[in-house]
Amino acid sequence: MLQQSEFRGTPSAQAREFLEHLEARVGRLERDSRAEVQTIPELFDAVQARIVELEHAGASLPAEKLRFETVAGTFRRKAKTFLRTVGGTEGLAALRSGRPAAPEQWWWFIDQWWAEQKMAQRRRRVKSLLIGGVVLAIVAVVYVLFLAPDKTVSETIRLQQMAEQLAKVGDDAAALDMVNEALALSSNDASLLAFKGILQMRLGAETEATATFAAAEAAASSREQFFLDRAQIYLVLGQPEAVLADAEAALAANPQSARGYLYLAQANTDLGNFVEAEKQYDEAGRLAGEAGDAEIAAIARVQKAYLYQQLFLPTPTTP
Repeated sequence: MLQQSEFRGTPSAQAREFLEHLEARVGRLERDSRAEVQTIPELFDAVQARIVELEHAGASLPAEKLRFETVAGTFRRKAKTFLRTVGGTEGLAALRSGRPAAPEQWWWFIDQWWAEQKMAQRRRRVKSLLIGGVVLAIVAVVYVLFLAPDKTVSETIRLQQMAEQLAKVGDDAAALDMVNEALALSSNDASLLAFKGILQMRLGAETEATATFAAAEAAASSREQFFLDRAQIYLVLGQPEAVLADAEAALAANPQSARGYLYLAQANTDLGNFVEAEKQYDEAGRLAGEAGDAEIAAIARVQKAYLYQQLFLPTPTTP
């Protein structure tokens, strides 16, 4: 339990000291003990109380309020880790037992917020899959009618799509079999090799995955392209954290990568980091426009429009 009596000085000095402790606690949330993590909601209470007290006294606190909002955003992004450490919904319920919390003290109800976010993320994913399915169907029809793919290409695409569906439902072993069949037809396909490496990682075959990723990078047209290929597969499989890592790696290889920013934005949208996503959609559109890539520019505009729909979702309220 937080001992507020340990914090001395004026309310403004206390506000800054509480903020420093809160920032430190949230910053090392992944490494702290359960007892240490349990103090985070109380620290939020303490900071909020000092800010309200100072504002009622006529103080202007732009810097403190910005720091408070920043650490609040970080805490939301770490909600899953926080809940796991404190013992899930039951652990948090026990922690807040007997504490009359107002709706604005949302940190005491982060479990409810996290549940709402997961539900919203599932809705977004279903919507994206439906839209993506329609687009893919149209592309597939145009491809078959006008480009007349040979049987090898058609079979490779079919096997990859089957592998994606199997991986989405968690049957990674069967998905890997499908990918290996596809690679028997298209052995130097960088995207398929990246897909194989991902499945090997998910199955615990890390040494084999490392070798496969090296082969995928060698087959790709560039280091940037390898990370983009892998990020795209992670996006299809619903692994936004992995998408973020690969999109950042692609941008490190080429800071002007429009697709890199697009994947960053899509991953942050899935994770609920809407402010970051909006900026990244804008940057993806700008870079795509400069490069003459009308397809990526259009996707960035459409996805940003969907993002705005999410921003107007009602804020969850406490019971």
